[in-house]
Amino acid sequence: MREVIMYDAPPVPGAPYPGSLMVGQQFTEAALREKLASLGTTVELGAELVALSQDRDLVTASVRTDGRLQDIRARYLVGCDGGGSTVRKQAGIDFLGETWERQRMLFGNLSVDGLDASVSHMWATGPGGMLTLAPMPSSGTWFFTAPLPPDDGQELPLVSVETFSDIFAQHVGLPGVRFHDAIYLSIYQVNIRMVDRYRAGRVFLAGDAAHVHTPAGGQGMNTGVQDAYNLGWKLAHVLRGAPEPLLDTYEEERLPIARHVLASTTARGRYWAGGDTARVSERIAGAFKGQDPFSDVSQLTLTYRGGSLACDLDEAIGIRAGDRAPDAHCVEPESGKQVRLFDLFHGTHFTLLVFGSGPAPQVRGSRRADVHPHRIVPPGPVLWRRRTHRRDGTGARAVRGGRRRSRADPP
Repeated sequence: MREVIMYDAPPVPGAPYPGSLMVGQQFTEAALREKLASLGTTVELGAELVALSQDRDLVTASVRTDGRLQDIRARYLVGCDGGGSTVRKQAGIDFLGETWERQRMLFGNLSVDGLDASVSHMWATGPGGMLTLAPMPSSGTWFFTAPLPPDDGQELPLVSVETFSDIFAQHVGLPGVRFHDAIYLSIYQVNIRMVDRYRAGRVFLAGDAAHVHTPAGGQGMNTGVQDAYNLGWKLAHVLRGAPEPLLDTYEEERLPIARHVLASTTARGRYWAGGDTARVSERIAGAFKGQDPFSDVSQLTLTYRGGSLACDLDEAIGIRAGDRAPDAHCVEPESGKQVRLFDLFHGTHFTLLVFGSGPAPQVRGSRRADVHPHRIVPPGPVLWRRRTHRRDGTGARAVRGGRRRSRADPP
């Protein structure tokens, strides 16, 4: 058995929240539902998409709710309905890739008695592969992975706490450990697939509906949320009058990211798999300690360089248009209040950063309210007093560039 403490790296300006955080899906969903409710909308449960069609101007979604069929017509439809996406199938978009037929796992989140909750546990002995149990601090429950026999035509075991208890007994046989009160249990089989396009007319895909991969590195939720944010602000602006071609940049920017995530998670998944479970456990323990040899799991280093919205206006090196603007700690000149650039970026607006005392680009027309300008000046005497000024409180320049020089995609 190996006991591993999750790596708690110190925060740095470019990555203020380093390391990994084990959070149950129910907490993530609760936060998203709460935000949605604050905007005056709720999630409707018990509704099933049966069919969809589209014409030049609208999409029609046939939805069944409580046995009643209803047609909903809208300008656009976004499928965020998972790996088995009905929207993707109805839109005729292929889901290309492979299934690892011989790698199946039992996943779940349940309560455990009799284990030290200050560390994660990995057992690299026993038949079929490694079994893991990791504490979930926010809920007091544990996330587990347990190997299942390869798919050789055998009937799948019942998905139950008793099944997991039996697997634990076969692999570990540790007395005094009891499992109960499962939050969820599921059988997981690795699929590595993605679409060749994110759009079919007025229908778009995001998240697992567009790409699925191994869970190695925990990249799925980040990628899906970034898909939705990228598409969301563009849809909002088009619905308010922006040119329709803005929506073409969604696939342009996000398809290469999905391709990169599939490649990195596949490489990491193979690195963490194999019959030598002792070596595999050593590699996973290294990742928990911040020694992952693969790509940045925070996804803060991903870039949209070269995209049609990323316009470089000079030949400066370092951060370029299309990169994520980094964080920095600044000070409000008038109040002395500490503020971070990430705080300024937060929201659905565009952020314009003006450095030094030079003239700021003029934002004209009806979209001026969508742009929040801020002037960044070095530490020292402040020669002007305006609400939009920020001083870098660290002595370094707050931001050396931006994702788009005249406007920034909301982070």
